[in-house]
Amino acid sequence: MQPRPQTLAQVAARAESLEHFGRELADWLHIVRALSSRPALARSIAEAPTRLANRFREGALADAMLAAYADLLAERTRTASPTWCFESERISPEPWFAVNTPRARLLALRDTPPAFKRRNLFSPAPDLPIRLRRGRPAVPAEQKRAKNAERQRRFQQRRRELVREMIQHSR
Repeated sequence: MQPRPQTLAQVAARAESLEHFGRELADWLHIVRALSSRPALARSIAEAPTRLANRFREGALADAMLAAYADLLAERTRTASPTWCFESERISPEPWFAVNTPRARLLALRDTPPAFKRRNLFSPAPDLPIRLRRGRPAVPAEQKRAKNAERQRRFQQRRRELVREMIQHSR
Protein backbone atom coordinates (compact mmCIF):
# COMPACT_ATOMS: atom_id res chain seq x y z
CA MET A 1 0.00 0.00 0.00
CA GLN A 2 1.36 3.39 -1.01
CA PRO A 3 1.59 6.14 1.64
CA ARG A 4 -0.62 9.21 1.26
CA PRO A 5 0.76 12.01 -0.94
CA GLN A 6 2.62 14.64 1.07
CA THR A 7 2.59 17.34 -1.63
CA LEU A 8 0.38 18.50 -4.48
CA ALA A 9 3.17 17.45 -6.84
CA GLN A 10 2.80 13.88 -5.58
CA VAL A 11 -0.97 14.08 -6.10
CA ALA A 12 -0.41 15.02 -9.75
CA ALA A 13 2.29 12.40 -10.25
CA ARG A 14 -0.04 9.61 -9.09
CA ALA A 15 -3.26 10.72 -10.83
CA GLU A 16 -4.30 8.55 -13.77
CA SER A 17 -7.90 9.76 -14.16
CA LEU A 18 -10.16 12.43 -12.67
CA GLU A 19 -11.62 9.89 -10.24
CA HIS A 20 -8.16 8.75 -9.16
CA PHE A 21 -7.09 12.42 -8.87
CA GLY A 22 -10.03 13.05 -6.51
CA ARG A 23 -8.98 10.20 -4.23
CA GLU A 24 -5.36 11.37 -4.16
CA LEU A 25 -6.44 14.96 -3.44
CA ALA A 26 -8.62 13.71 -0.57
CA ASP A 27 -5.63 11.80 0.82
CA TRP A 28 -3.50 14.97 0.59
CA LEU A 29 -6.20 16.86 2.51
CA HIS A 30 -5.90 14.25 5.29
CA ILE A 31 -2.16 14.97 5.46
CA VAL A 32 -2.76 18.74 5.50
CA ARG A 33 -5.16 18.27 8.41
CA ALA A 34 -2.28 16.91 10.52
CA LEU A 35 0.18 19.72 9.67
CA SER A 36 0.34 22.60 12.12
CA SER A 37 3.12 24.92 10.95
CA ARG A 38 3.37 27.39 8.09
CA PRO A 39 6.69 25.97 6.80
CA ALA A 40 5.28 22.43 6.64
CA LEU A 41 2.17 23.62 4.83
CA ALA A 42 4.26 25.72 2.44
CA ARG A 43 6.41 22.68 1.62
CA SER A 44 3.28 20.74 0.66
CA ILE A 45 2.50 23.23 -2.14
CA ALA A 46 5.96 24.55 -3.10
CA GLU A 47 6.83 22.12 -5.90
CA ALA A 48 5.00 22.63 -9.19
CA PRO A 49 2.84 19.60 -10.04
CA THR A 50 3.18 18.06 -13.48
CA ARG A 51 0.46 19.15 -15.89
CA LEU A 52 -2.46 16.74 -16.09
CA ALA A 53 -4.19 18.25 -19.15
CA ASN A 54 -2.28 15.87 -21.43
CA ARG A 55 -2.64 12.83 -19.18
CA PHE A 56 -6.44 12.43 -19.11
CA ARG A 57 -9.49 14.12 -20.62
CA GLU A 58 -10.45 16.19 -17.54
CA GLY A 59 -6.81 16.99 -16.76
CA ALA A 60 -7.24 20.75 -17.27
CA LEU A 61 -9.87 20.73 -14.51
CA ALA A 62 -7.46 18.86 -12.22
CA ASP A 63 -4.67 21.37 -13.02
CA ALA A 64 -6.99 24.22 -12.07
CA MET A 65 -8.01 22.43 -8.87
CA LEU A 66 -4.37 21.96 -7.79
CA ALA A 67 -3.62 25.64 -8.38
CA ALA A 68 -6.77 26.72 -6.54
CA TYR A 69 -5.95 24.63 -3.47
CA ALA A 70 -2.35 25.87 -3.43
CA ASP A 71 -3.48 29.49 -3.69
CA LEU A 72 -6.18 29.04 -1.02
CA LEU A 73 -3.76 27.32 1.37
CA ALA A 74 -1.22 30.12 0.95
CA GLU A 75 -3.94 32.70 1.53
CA ARG A 76 -5.19 31.02 4.71
CA THR A 77 -1.67 30.62 6.12
CA ARG A 78 -0.73 34.17 5.12
CA THR A 79 2.23 33.02 3.04
CA ALA A 80 3.16 33.77 -0.54
CA SER A 81 1.41 31.67 -3.17
CA PRO A 82 3.76 29.59 -5.32
CA THR A 83 4.35 31.13 -8.74
CA TRP A 84 3.28 27.95 -10.56
CA CYS A 85 -0.33 28.37 -9.46
CA PHE A 86 -0.68 31.58 -11.51
CA GLU A 87 0.20 29.97 -14.85
CA SER A 88 -2.51 30.56 -17.44
CA GLU A 89 -2.66 26.81 -18.18
CA ARG A 90 -3.92 26.24 -14.64
CA ILE A 91 -7.32 27.83 -15.29
CA SER A 92 -10.27 25.61 -16.16
CA PRO A 93 -11.37 26.23 -19.76
CA GLU A 94 -15.02 25.67 -18.78
CA PRO A 95 -16.78 26.87 -15.61
CA TRP A 96 -17.04 23.98 -13.14
CA PHE A 97 -19.58 23.80 -10.32
CA ALA A 98 -19.40 21.48 -7.33
CA VAL A 99 -23.20 21.70 -7.03
CA ASN A 100 -25.97 21.13 -9.58
CA THR A 101 -29.19 22.90 -8.59
CA PRO A 102 -29.76 26.47 -9.85
CA ARG A 103 -30.09 27.90 -6.33
CA ALA A 104 -26.93 26.11 -5.16
CA ARG A 105 -25.07 27.41 -8.23
CA LEU A 106 -26.08 30.98 -7.37
CA LEU A 107 -24.79 30.48 -3.83
CA ALA A 108 -21.59 28.98 -5.22
CA LEU A 109 -21.10 32.02 -7.47
CA ARG A 110 -21.47 34.25 -4.42
CA ASP A 111 -19.57 32.25 -1.79
CA THR A 112 -16.67 30.65 -3.69
CA PRO A 113 -13.27 31.85 -2.40
CA PRO A 114 -11.34 34.08 -4.85
CA ALA A 115 -8.61 31.45 -5.25
CA PHE A 116 -11.19 29.17 -6.88
CA LYS A 117 -13.08 31.87 -8.79
CA ARG A 118 -9.85 32.97 -10.49
CA ARG A 119 -9.58 29.46 -11.93
CA ASN A 120 -13.19 29.17 -13.10
CA LEU A 121 -14.08 26.75 -10.27
CA PHE A 122 -17.18 27.33 -8.14
CA SER A 123 -17.69 25.59 -4.82
CA PRO A 124 -19.32 27.36 -1.87
CA ALA A 125 -17.09 25.71 0.73
CA PRO A 126 -13.96 23.94 -0.53
CA ASP A 127 -12.55 21.52 2.02
CA LEU A 128 -9.25 22.83 3.39
CA PRO A 129 -8.88 21.76 7.02
CA ILE A 130 -5.88 23.60 8.49
CA ARG A 131 -5.15 24.34 12.13
CA LEU A 132 -2.08 26.43 12.77
CA ARG A 133 -0.71 26.28 16.29
CA ARG A 134 1.46 28.79 18.06
CA GLY A 135 4.90 27.79 19.17
CA ARG A 136 6.90 24.91 17.92
CA PRO A 137 5.36 22.54 15.39
CA ALA A 138 4.24 19.12 16.54
CA VAL A 139 7.02 16.54 16.36
CA PRO A 140 6.26 12.92 15.41
CA ALA A 141 6.74 10.34 18.18
CA GLU A 142 9.36 8.52 16.11
CA GLN A 143 11.50 11.67 15.92
CA LYS A 144 11.09 12.26 19.68
CA ARG A 145 12.24 8.70 20.45
CA ALA A 146 15.33 9.09 18.25
CA LYS A 147 16.24 12.40 19.89
CA ASN A 148 15.77 10.95 23.39
CA ALA A 149 17.90 7.91 22.51
CA GLU A 150 20.70 10.21 21.30
CA ARG A 151 20.44 12.32 24.49
CA GLN A 152 20.61 9.16 26.64
CA ARG A 153 23.67 7.93 24.70
CA ARG A 154 25.50 11.24 25.31
CA PHE A 155 24.58 11.14 29.02
CA GLN A 156 25.89 7.59 29.41
CA GLN A 157 29.12 8.52 27.58
CA ARG A 158 29.70 11.47 29.95
CA ARG A 159 29.10 9.19 32.95
CA ARG A 160 31.65 6.64 31.66
CA GLU A 161 34.23 9.40 31.18
CA LEU A 162 33.57 10.72 34.70
CA VAL A 163 34.00 7.23 36.20
CA ARG A 164 37.29 6.78 34.28
CA GLU A 165 38.57 10.11 35.60
CA MET A 166 37.60 9.20 39.16
CA ILE A 167 39.39 5.83 38.87
CA GLN A 168 42.55 7.49 37.50
CA HIS A 169 42.62 10.12 40.27
CA SER A 170 42.16 7.53 43.00
CA ARG A 171 45.31 5.63 41.96
